[in-house]
Amino acid sequence: MTTPTDIAGLLDLTGKVAIVTGAASGMGRATAGYFAAAGAGVVVADMNEAGAEAVAADIRATGAKALAVTVDISDEAAIVRMMEKTVAEFGGIDILVNNAATQHRALLEDTTVEYWDRVQAINLRGPFLCLREAAKAMRAQGRGGVIVNVASTSAVHPVMRGLTAYASSKAGVTALTRNAALELADAGIRVNAVLPGGVMTEGGMSSRGTVPEGRAIQMPPLGRIGVPEDIAALILFLAGTGASYITGQTFVADGGFLIG
Repeated sequence: MTTPTDIAGLLDLTGKVAIVTGAASGMGRATAGYFAAAGAGVVVADMNEAGAEAVAADIRATGAKALAVTVDISDEAAIVRMMEKTVAEFGGIDILVNNAATQHRALLEDTTVEYWDRVQAINLRGPFLCLREAAKAMRAQGRGGVIVNVASTSAVHPVMRGLTAYASSKAGVTALTRNAALELADAGIRVNAVLPGGVMTEGGMSSRGTVPEGRAIQMPPLGRIGVPEDIAALILFLAGTGASYITGQTFVADGGFLIG
């Protein structure tokens, strides 16, 4: 007689500790909620203190554990403090989701050095710093870990005008993912990236600025714009044991936009 396969266990995060950056809204908020529902203790990290506190309170109301941390991921010292606070509060770090980002738009010839540097500081240096510090903690714990970086389809194909700085930073995130996966594999730390297409989030809707579209934004073949839960579900899978043989990979979730 065979033992029934534990399908639910593939997504079970009971006893795990997860840090989700940019978790006060959008994809980060949805991911934090999914992680909590799967049994993880969640650190809700965001520059928006009130937003992070609200998300953490919502999670705690379900009976799960959550801690709100206000952090600017472009600040190295702030990231170190966040990791130390997580370990002190929860006893370790098992999962990191590098989701926080900025996506204001500027045409290439209007892009200032200050704007370029700010985008890279948040979208690339920030994930690098979070990944580096989380990896140190995970290696010291000796039980492996999971890191999921949120990049973008614009990292592999131009999506619209005005995203040169953003797309360049997200391409860097994909390279960071592959190289970190190679270096951290010996510690049992898996590193993968998710590349969302168009997703209906507060940040995405408020970042259009004054840059003209240049062309109509096409509806992807699946016929709808994504929602945060579409991305959160993929991140949840990558964090679970069902993805235990997957590292150094990029996963596109765009409704088929890149093939349309």
